[in-house]
Amino acid sequence: MGRDGKDSVRPFMKPNVALVRGKFLNQYEMQSYEPLVDRYDLTAFGSMRPFHDTFAFPTVKLWSPMDIPNFPYKMPIVNRLTIDAQYLWGLEKRLTGFDIAHTAETYYHYTSQALRAKREGRVQAVVVTVLETIAHNNEGIWGRRGMKETARNEVDHFIAVSKRAKDALIAEGTNPNKITVIPYGIDTKRFSPSKEKKYVDRLNLLFVGRLEKEKGILDLLEVFKRLSHRKLHLTIVGTGSLKLEPMKNVSVITSSYDNMPKIYKSADIFVAPSKAIRTWEEQYNIALLEAQASGLAIITTRCGAIPENVGSAAFIIPPNDISKLYEALLRVITDQSLRESLAKASRLRAESVHDVRIISEKIDRLYHEILSTC
Repeated sequence: MGRDGKDSVRPFMKPNVALVRGKFLNQYEMQSYEPLVDRYDLTAFGSMRPFHDTFAFPTVKLWSPMDIPNFPYKMPIVNRLTIDAQYLWGLEKRLTGFDIAHTAETYYHYTSQALRAKREGRVQAVVVTVLETIAHNNEGIWGRRGMKETARNEVDHFIAVSKRAKDALIAEGTNPNKITVIPYGIDTKRFSPSKEKKYVDRLNLLFVGRLEKEKGILDLLEVFKRLSHRKLHLTIVGTGSLKLEPMKNVSVITSSYDNMPKIYKSADIFVAPSKAIRTWEEQYNIALLEAQASGLAIITTRCGAIPENVGSAAFIIPPNDISKLYEALLRVITDQSLRESLAKASRLRAESVHDVRIISEKIDRLYHEILSTC
């Protein structure tokens, strides 16, 4: 039932879709939905302080425990008190009249809220995007296993951003017929190769991501030290728990998303040396999409869903292997033809596989299939 209380097939009216992401509402993901604004009435639902709140469609902000100011051990404490901190106050009522509520992850509280709204007749269908690639992960907190089981049974359809995420859902007991693999997209018009001639006497390396051990940043810095005799500069964009010591020819910065295309344009080689830990592996890595769209030579690792992301458009090495990382970087640095071929492959893959217009068409087809069965 739509906002007007009538059937879902309504002449001259676009279906209403709520994109519910709470605190994690962001431009990285929403760029794949912006091409759909002429076909759907889209509304984003975030917390009071989401990552981003400006899109080609309106944003509704609701209070969430995620908005509580940071304090030591905030997330472990809040999650154990609430089962999951991704709760949006009053969401069920605000979903009244939407055709589709599209949330993320089976254990996020707002997914349970969307399913409750569906049971109450407020929304027709619930779609859930899943990134998690480790089956039965995030079940250590009391109550989450039940939330995930309810989602498996009641969600109308799942979008897995990778085949690895689909396999994890199936391993947990999800019906494979309810899962479609649709990866994240990237706006190849916004992120594009530099047209200006770069400073050829020095190569610029780029890392974009959380400053955490599992992202491989310490491995990258160790390798960079070994290459200190070469004319290189490394730019690190991100924040995290690691406090990096100052190093010559290394810049550690933060940046708004609006400025990121410019940062990629100034780089020559993108490095993402992620490595898995017990409770996490790389689920997709949107920075790799940005690097591909920007036409950069990419060195990355066989971690999680990264191989699905980059295909053959990157130099892929084993994770957690500093020697292999050194060898790969040295080869890409010294072999200009290899560097250029990797850069061309990156851009081609971004245009042919990951462009937001390609991804949005897949989402559009899925929405139509779901609405036709409601």
